[in-house]
Amino acid sequence: IAHQWGWARGAMSAATARRCAGRLASPRCAYLRALHHAPRSHVRPWMRVPTDGWLLRDFLHQALYNRDDGYFAKDSSPPPVGAMSRPIPFRALLGQEDYARTLARRYDALASQWLTPVEIFKPHYARAVARYILRAHREMDASLDDDDERRRPLRIYELGGGTGTCAAGILAHIRDADPTVFASTEYVGVEISPTLAKMQRETVRRELGDDVNVVIDGWGKG
Repeated sequence: IAHQWGWARGAMSAATARRCAGRLASPRCAYLRALHHAPRSHVRPWMRVPTDGWLLRDFLHQALYNRDDGYFAKDSSPPPVGAMSRPIPFRALLGQEDYARTLARRYDALASQWLTPVEIFKPHYARAVARYILRAHREMDASLDDDDERRRPLRIYELGGGTGTCAAGILAHIRDADPTVFASTEYVGVEISPTLAKMQRETVRRELGDDVNVVIDGWGKG
């Protein structure tokens, strides 16, 4: 699929080139043309399409998670995922246009970074997820025999936790809503970026202190 889309050097088909010509040009087409004509020395080894082509999922995996220069795996400053110092005051917004202007101003302050939904809608997004997790956990506990005093500890896995906003929000809600469950909760973050893993640990510690069982590791290098 990837070679049909022209997402590698020497792989732009005639049909793709025609679509990228003239008034149909777009930033994506400009990228394809630049990549098509780029010197071979500038093309990463993983970007060269195998003779039998690529599945789109394999190309995207390399583009995002290649350990040398994948979008999320490489060490970059600033990291690709941004964070807001304060939540958007949704109750004060006057409607959709006001929301769009407010969000645009937040993006202007971030330069090339982008915001995840959990960051844009904090703390509400993480709280909604936490409520579901607690409800599911309680339902599983209720299915145990009455004479079984053991209760399953709550273990949460998050894949790609960004800046840690989601982890901190979920854990804060569980702490406030059910301290007993919180005391036995383990939060495991799986993160390919060492930089983002460090940010996640710092965010959780800043918001909840040291009295929380959280394991977040970056495995993008080595």
